[in-house]
Parts: sequence; structure tokens; C-alpha cells
Amino acid sequence: METFLALFFIAFLIVGAVMTYRHKKIAVKQFLISENIYPQLVIGIYVEKTKGKLSAVKVQIKGIESLILEKLQLELITRKREFNYYDLSDKNLVDSLPHKLNEKHSKEFSINYSGLKSLLEQGELPFRTFRFVVTDTNGKTYKSHELGLDKKWQIMRPDSGHYN
Repeated sequence: METFLALFFIAFLIVGAVMTYRHKKIAVKQFLISENIYPQLVIGIYVEKTKGKLSAVKVQIKGIESLILEKLQLELITRKREFNYYDLSDKNLVDSLPHKLNEKHSKEFSINYSGLKSLLEQGELPFRTFRFVVTDTNGKTYKSHELGLDKKWQIMRPDSGHYN
């Protein structure tokens, strides 16, 4: 009887460990890559991983003051620091623009990673790094930090190379 209870307890622990591992593996995880703070708003760039693979890029905009968001663009930056722009609402990667952002509220734009990757792969414009640019109705632009893609096509924040 004691050996049966011991085997039952060990089997219960193994099943519990497998269930916990599967639950943690399947869970959707978000990681903060960049956060820029402006007097009017805060721009946060998140990546979302599902089952260990990059599934979406999220641009979260938190309003400090009330304003109307007009455009969300992708700014491509070449090695010579030339700038080219893709309007993400024209490419059907984001919707619900323009959007009125009230004070102390936030709006999250989710961009499917496969759509963003195909836009960057098949685009006719060369780039080294990119960033997200938000424009309000007054024409003021708010930019995220520069982001890049590594060899495995994962989004990262590249090192500037400037120290002290």
C-alpha cells in the first residue's frame, strides 16, 4: 500500500510539472523594448511572443494631455541617415486612425509581425534601422527609439556605439 501511494504521488508530481510547463509555454508574453516619454504622451514599444515565437509588435501610446492622433508611420533610416516613411494605416497594418486620446488614457496599436516583416522584406526602400512615428493633428511628431532587426529577424534595440 505504501509503494502504491508513493508511485501515485510521484506520478501526480510528474503530471503537474508537465501541465505547468505546457501552460507557461503556451502563455502569451509581452516584453518592453522601448519607452519614450514626451510632455504630451508616452510611446511604448512591446513585442508579443506566442509559443516562444514573435507574433506581434505593439505600439502603446499613453496620453498625458488630451490630443488627437492622426497618423502612425514607420520611419526607415538608411546608413547615410536618410529617412523614408511608410504610413501603416495605408498598408492596412493598423486601423482606427485618427483617434482622440484623452488625458490619462492609452491606446494600443497591434501590428501583426508577419505583415510588418513582409513590408520590410519586400519594400523597395533600403534601411538599416527603423522607428515608429506618431503624428497629431497639430503636425507635431513623436518618435520611438531606433529599432533594428537581427540575423534571425527578431526586433531589437541596437547599440548606439557612443559611450561617455
